Parts: sequence; structure tokens; C-alpha cells
Amino acid sequence: MSRKIELILREWGTFQIKHKDFADEFGSNILYQAGIMGGRVQDKGDGHKILCPDTPRHLQKVDILLKRLPIMEALTIKLWYCSPIKEDGHPHTMAELACKARMSLTAFGDNLRSGRKGLKRLGL
Repeated sequence: MSRKIELILREWGTFQIKHKDFADEFGSNILYQAGIMGGRVQDKGDGHKILCPDTPRHLQKVDILLKRLPIMEALTIKLWYCSPIKEDGHPHTMAELACKARMSLTAFGDNLRSGRKGLKRLGL
């Protein structure tokens, strides 16, 4: 995997965590979609949702390309890069995230590698 893609995905994940209280265009938090945290953003009285503010264009591209990947690859990438730090100050291990996703460790790793390759093939 290229270092450029890894850096972009890390930046994208950090941005998603930082803006976890905001929704995507469908009113669903990306972390909630990945089963990490959060939930649906409730409509305000006027029916509008709070959209994530000022997402940089290169990070918007990640969101767009993730929607073109097979669902398990996209969810694995979301879990890996958007998981917040645990209360003890350590990141989640791959085994913990695989368990959360109800995947074997091998399947999780395979989906992560395939997803990264897919993003590269799609032009990330």
C-alpha cells in the first residue's frame, strides 16, 4: 500500500472522529454506520440535518470512493481508520475491531487490504 493513501486515510479518519456529531447527506453519522459510536442525527424542527462542515475536497473524495467499494471493505476501512482511542488511551487492536465487526481476524485484514487496493485503483 502506498504511503500517500495511508496518510490520506488517517487524515480522513481523524476528521471523521473530530466531527462525529455531524451527519452525512443521508442523516447518518459515518461512525454509526461502521458500528463504532453515534447514531442518527435527529431532524431539527424545520427538518434540516446538521451536515459536516467544510469537509476538505480531498477528504470528500474518500467518502465518495468508499461508496464504490464492496460494503464489507468499506465498513472495514471505516472501522480501522475511524475508531476512537479507547478510554485507557490505547487504539483498538485489529483483533478487537474484527470481533466488533463479527469477522475473523484474517477476513478483517483481507478486507482492509482489498479496500485500500480498491481505493488506489479508483484513483485515491
